[in-house]
Amino acid sequence: MSGFFALYEFTQPGIDAFERVFTGVLDETALDLSDPSLVRRIPGTRAFVPVPFETAREMAAAIQASTGSASLFELLPRTGLWAWLTFVLRDQLFRKAPDGTRKIGEVHRWYPSDPGDWQKGQRHLVRMPVLLLDQLGDNADHLLCAEPSVLPEIREQLTSQQDMFNPVFQSVARALYYDDARGRLKRGAGGKGGGSPRRLAKLRQQLDVTWDLEDLDYTRIIEKLPAEFDRFKPKQPPRPHASSGHSPDIRPQL
Repeated sequence: MSGFFALYEFTQPGIDAFERVFTGVLDETALDLSDPSLVRRIPGTRAFVPVPFETAREMAAAIQASTGSASLFELLPRTGLWAWLTFVLRDQLFRKAPDGTRKIGEVHRWYPSDPGDWQKGQRHLVRMPVLLLDQLGDNADHLLCAEPSVLPEIREQLTSQQDMFNPVFQSVARALYYDDARGRLKRGAGGKGGGSPRRLAKLRQQLDVTWDLEDLDYTRIIEKLPAEFDRFKPKQPPRPHASSGHSPDIRPQL
């Protein structure tokens, strides 16, 4: 599969054309990625090859590697970059139906909103996985094990608020819901009942009141969870997972 010598970003005319493509006003073949009036190369970035990624984590890791010497902190608010990546990856993110149309879905899945707008920004199918991997490393496995085209319920539930980026909280979630042996979520992790990610998200608010999560080992939190979580608790003590440490905290600020 052909790739690119670096990461690029749409200029403002490129962003306008991108939006018209995804709203069905303009045919996607009209968006020429070699047109310098529409795209420009981002200095310091490396080659990017949009191979068929099996998971959102694989996609995020490839993009992360392509940032090169460029700062992700500075790249995060560049709408043109994330729009360009969305367009480049469109065949994986928004597959064509038999009639040739794409099921694009909700706008914030494809249009990179202001990263300071947390509720909208966390829905983007490209930027959010990159941010999660950068901030959480292996502790994002449960959030990124689905296909790139999928915005899983667990990611929506466990990244809906800024303070959910707490690595201890996500370590708890990973230990509960991620199956290391299979590289996928445990059975029932996508439900809404007792012990589900939805319930953990609500319980987190109580945990914040009771404990300082930054100072408490995540294995102790798991032990203290109510009985409804027993079916997800690991049978053996969970192994520690590496945080990313790739760059400074770049969580969007409201």
